[in-house]
Amino acid sequence: MRKPLALALILAAAPAAAGENAPKSDSNAVDVAPFKDKLVVVTDGKKHFVAVVPFGDDVFGQLFYGDGKTFYQQRVAGGGASGNESFDRVYWDPRIGPAYKRAFGFKDKKYSVQCGERITDMKPLSDDEQKAMIGAAAFRKPRWTHRAYALARDEAGSYYYVDKLREPEDNKAFRLFVGPKGRMKQQKMINVVSDSEGDMFATKTGQLRLILNKNESLWVKGKEKTKLLLVPVEDNGAMIYSELGPYIGERLGTPCDDL
Repeated sequence: MRKPLALALILAAAPAAAGENAPKSDSNAVDVAPFKDKLVVVTDGKKHFVAVVPFGDDVFGQLFYGDGKTFYQQRVAGGGASGNESFDRVYWDPRIGPAYKRAFGFKDKKYSVQCGERITDMKPLSDDEQKAMIGAAAFRKPRWTHRAYALARDEAGSYYYVDKLREPEDNKAFRLFVGPKGRMKQQKMINVVSDSEGDMFATKTGQLRLILNKNESLWVKGKEKTKLLLVPVEDNGAMIYSELGPYIGERLGTPCDDL
């Protein structure tokens, strides 16, 4: 499996395909030992499982979803609790909005997962089943390793989309996808410049220039310059992940993959 190569300014080799986002190495393992005995595993009865520490002070990293063999940590963006009677955790999934409609919680002595308008009841495993599953399962960091960086389109309906690795924060592991919605293709980049003046992503077919401080974007092909409309990525997560093209059909590792 190929992975994107992050250089300070230049990407000299072809980056990975959009689907290659699932962490595999032991460096992605999460040590659950400190809270292992507090984990509760619940299921919908269809081989979908959530492992969670229901209550406590440090709970933002203690929500996992998986198939019982591998659990992926969820990026918890918020939530609340009322004593030991109820709680909810809002987790990252840009396909679902607003945020409160992607949540896992406990109320009226019942666990449930919400993905948009769908609410799925979850029931705890027996103590013996939980112990066996937790002991044998692999717990990993979040499955999806990229984040949306920039999106633009021209008047003809072609989109120009850039994403990058989430970590480390200052990495230059960008990927560029170009084309109409649903049929975008990843471009082989030959040069990347990203600094306080903006960004430039050069490919064999042209250059995408993002002049962020002036809120402008251009696609330059030879002497021809096409002015692009910048589209806010923060307002278009559902479209980017479900309709745009690069990620269609991909699993993000969240409960909303299945529930």
